[in-house]
Amino acid sequence: MKNISIFCLCLVLLSCRKEQEAETFNLLPLQQGVNVLEQGAKGDGISDDGPAFERAMALANSRKLPVVIPAGKYKADIRIAYDGIELVGQGQPGSNFSYGTIIIGTINCNNKKNIEIRNLGIDGRDIKTAAALISGDGEDSVELNQKFDHISLVGSGYHAYNHGILCQTGRNIYVSNIIVKDFYHGIAIRSGEVVIDSVEAISCGFTSIIIKSAENKNRYTRNVTIKNVIVSGNPNNPFQRGGTILVQSYDDNSITENIYIGKVKSKDAGVSAIAVDERKGKVRNVLVEDCQGFNQGDVSERACFDIQGGSNISLKNCTSSQARGTGFRCSGAAERVRVEQCYESGSGVRPWWGNFSYLQLNGQEIIK
Repeated sequence: MKNISIFCLCLVLLSCRKEQEAETFNLLPLQQGVNVLEQGAKGDGISDDGPAFERAMALANSRKLPVVIPAGKYKADIRIAYDGIELVGQGQPGSNFSYGTIIIGTINCNNKKNIEIRNLGIDGRDIKTAAALISGDGEDSVELNQKFDHISLVGSGYHAYNHGILCQTGRNIYVSNIIVKDFYHGIAIRSGEVVIDSVEAISCGFTSIIIKSAENKNRYTRNVTIKNVIVSGNPNNPFQRGGTILVQSYDDNSITENIYIGKVKSKDAGVSAIAVDERKGKVRNVLVEDCQGFNQGDVSERACFDIQGGSNISLKNCTSSQARGTGFRCSGAAERVRVEQCYESGSGVRPWWGNFSYLQLNGQEIIK
């Protein structure tokens, strides 16, 4: 019996050690730069590390070096005060936020140019602002040249009405290798010249990604590319169903145009896999291809691929499977909407409905 107990204890210790090694394995070597720990940060998740980040950014700006953030939990609302700042963590956390570099709070890029943030996580579960990571809040035409890479974000769910990443205005923004979980909007784009590549969106209640033009400073949202996205959620909770990818114009004079969405896999997600909504203003020139939706829609009134207005909308090689409502739908003042080489199976209400200009499903031309 004693030998068995010792053996079990050894297994537990070995398991813990392997878990620690797995976490260590995900950490990156610290690069040269201004280390926030050397500027007074504690990284314990309790102390206010905001002043230490301010000192680190000031020194990094004067020396033209990155701000380096070792693994740990830093309680701070970081407002970037200089152009050209790099915030470099030691590791992007997984969706459980158990390791890596974690900012408990927010990062506001404050409309600064040539910003790069990478290899870290933002725990936004207690934030009071619009988003965990804010890109810009200036004018549509400002060239921001910002890059966000290998970043994880977690929020407090649908009812908090927060964004994971909010690109409010400006142009030239690159977003890649993102995990975003438990937000109302996972990623919101109201900017131009944006590329979003490789995103895992988990349980984002309303939208996983929204591309939207509105009034005033973000009237024009154009030239946006979204590719390689996985959307998932809880199929039994309408507030955790993963969120749709939504292309929208919201106000009278707003324009959303030249949008590309490719290689999206959406399972058990929101009201639609992908939706186009010309509420007011104009949505035009949207291409959706190589996208898949499984078990979409929380009620039978929804559609997996849902076009509500807009012009020059094309869906190519897209698949709707087991939609709770309609597979492919076109409604509103939609013009020149084409569905080519697409597939549908198992829709709860009907395979398709609406005023398509061209419709080809399951190898058959239905509307020519």
